[in-house]
Amino acid sequence: MTVRPRSRYVAFAVRGGEPVGRADVLEILRTAAASAGGERPWLVLWEGDRGLVRCAHTAKEATIALLRGISKVGGRAVVVETLGTSGTVRRARRKYLEPPPEEKGSE
Repeated sequence: MTVRPRSRYVAFAVRGGEPVGRADVLEILRTAAASAGGERPWLVLWEGDRGLVRCAHTAKEATIALLRGISKVGGRAVVVETLGTSGTVRRARRKYLEPPPEEKGSE
């Protein structure tokens, strides 16, 4: 019997003047993971300035440290802020990446 590894999804935002493209984020994740020598997180979703990476549950803290250690993307200085962690893509999107729903009756 093979046990499937449990995944975690880490939501993050890249803050810095100009918009950052998906290709830039992929490249920086590759180089940061290679220099750290650990498992490379998988970019699951990228929308605007926010993204979602998948990692093993045992590598969650290392992935968060890797994301926070990124200081340049595409030659531009940036700040990477981790927004939160979830066990499913659906919950991570709803909780950290989508705008909050409009409250009813606030008109």
